[in-house]
Amino acid sequence: MIEQGELITLDNQKEYICFQVMKADGETYLYLLSNFKPLEIRFARVISLGDSMELEIINDQKQKQKLLTLFQMDGKA
Repeated sequence: MIEQGELITLDNQKEYICFQVMKADGETYLYLLSNFKPLEIRFARVISLGDSMELEIINDQKQKQKLLTLFQMDGKA
């Protein structure tokens, strides 16, 4: 499992820092920040595949806004 603070490389060959991990609606989501400029923010859903996992990057604008709100609320809990 990817932990907060861990550095990962996505399929676009860019590195991102896992800023926050959250469970919501039975799924695990990651809040990713690029470690390059200009700063890029990505949200990803973790898909478990037995001993391995994949990340599904969230591209839907409404879902990204919902996740941003959930991450902000989770950080204040």
